Amino acid sequence: MPHMKVHGIDLYYEQAGTGSKVVLLIHGNIASSRWWDHMFAPLAERYTVLRADLRGCGQSSGDGGVGNNVQQYSADLRELLQALGHERVVLVGHSLGGAVAMDIACHAPDLVEGMLLINSSPIVGLVTPEERKPLLEQMGRDRNLMKMALAAVMPTAASGEFFEKLVDDAMIAAPTMVPNYTSLGEADYREPLAKQAVRTLIVYGQLDNLITQDMMERTRDGIAGSELVFYEGVGHSPNVEAPEKLVQEIIRFIG
Repeated sequence: MPHMKVHGIDLYYEQAGTGSKVVLLIHGNIASSRWWDHMFAPLAERYTVLRADLRGCGQSSGDGGVGNNVQQYSADLRELLQALGHERVVLVGHSLGGAVAMDIACHAPDLVEGMLLINSSPIVGLVTPEERKPLLEQMGRDRNLMKMALAAVMPTAASGEFFEKLVDDAMIAAPTMVPNYTSLGEADYREPLAKQAVRTLIVYGQLDNLITQDMMERTRDGIAGSELVFYEGVGHSPNVEAPEKLVQEIIRFIG
């Protein structure tokens, strides 16, 4: 499967479809491109669809000596898009991937045709208390603890072979977890996004125990003209818990 040398690492990516619209799927913290498995092929029937493992996740190599953070992930993906010749894309970001999407929109506004944020890190950033970080580090050494954490963020899909694969991927990405949370605490995009008009749809699974509705409402209010839709009976991970509905949401958004 394809890898591309990007900023000192081998970045794993997949591309499918031949549609004129290009969609980039960006996964969240301690995750991988596998989180889009149930959406990738259906979207490729209509669009050119791209997904990648962020550095240190899935089949991509480690941090390349520059660290794991939202800004670096954004730079990596912008480099990938340029290398593949994509000049306009719709960004679809889940959780931390939403912060990465916002960072791309801030640094390369001409690149972004639209942005869909799924239970995203909020526009003001997401601060994790220092006292929680030892527990996060312990999760990276204890698969059962990691499994419990993932079950909490996808409460309606926390069983079966696919879920176990997501736990495996989380263990691979575990070293990125604390740096990611540190970076999210510094990812405040209110000022730059207030200066531009980015067509944005925000999806919020209301059973989320990590991101609050208030956070998503503040994100909506911080992006002029954005729309916020709610998914009842779905947790933090609509891309895993309600993929068919989310595919239709993306189609409605893109056209």
